[in-house]
Amino acid sequence: MTSNKSLRTLAEKFINYKQSIGYIYETHGHYLFNYVKHAENHSPEISLPDKETITSYLDTFSNAPGSLHNATAVLREFGKYLSMRGCTGAYIIPAKSNPMLDPDPPYFFTAEEIKRFFEACDSIQLHKSFPGRELVFPALFRLLYCCGLRCKEARTLLYENVHLDDCFIDVVQSKGPKSRRIYVSAEVSLYLKNYNASICLLFPERKYFFPRRIDSCYSSSAIDANFKRFWMKAFPDFVLSSRPRAYDLRYPNLNKIQTFIKNA
Repeated sequence: MTSNKSLRTLAEKFINYKQSIGYIYETHGHYLFNYVKHAENHSPEISLPDKETITSYLDTFSNAPGSLHNATAVLREFGKYLSMRGCTGAYIIPAKSNPMLDPDPPYFFTAEEIKRFFEACDSIQLHKSFPGRELVFPALFRLLYCCGLRCKEARTLLYENVHLDDCFIDVVQSKGPKSRRIYVSAEVSLYLKNYNASICLLFPERKYFFPRRIDSCYSSSAIDANFKRFWMKAFPDFVLSSRPRAYDLRYPNLNKIQTFIKNA
């Protein structure tokens, strides 16, 4: 059976299906719709994913192994989904074709580096184009550091999922449909309560705990850019390549709570 629906319509139905069974599918949806745009530009006549357009799309990630891994995974799932629904002309990327990731080792911060980094965070100035920025980033980076959250988990954390009186945070659907509860110390809870009291004056009905606007959060690129900005302010002579990153704050350090309290 072939499809009489457009490739874009099929992609939308696939994303809706994934979300209906508990997946947020934000990142993978981004890669899938970028493939649809690629196919529409190069082979507008096709209504099902084919090997030629998939191969040419994946070739655009030849120097980005992480993106290649994500794009390959979602396109293979998309092909399997279409095949199960009778679209036998859909190309399915062969099993075990997804490239293996070989992540770089994390950067482990020293106590002195953390001290100077948070001093730089706390010195951020007000900016009329980014209201609350001087409150959000010091708190967000401290939460990463003390609780081991991923950057996406922190920046997209909903206000309704933060329970500071009971000292826990609910991280909902972080990887796939999985959720987990993170307990925080009394010191972290008190710090976040003080942050919350201040940010509520700017965004009294905000959606996100770390808001960019009342109904939006900061992007991943903004998190990376601001981390680098604070790091270079703390260490102007540091040769910054791919490390350290904001993501590295989540790795364990024996002096975390003591450093957090000292610098808060």
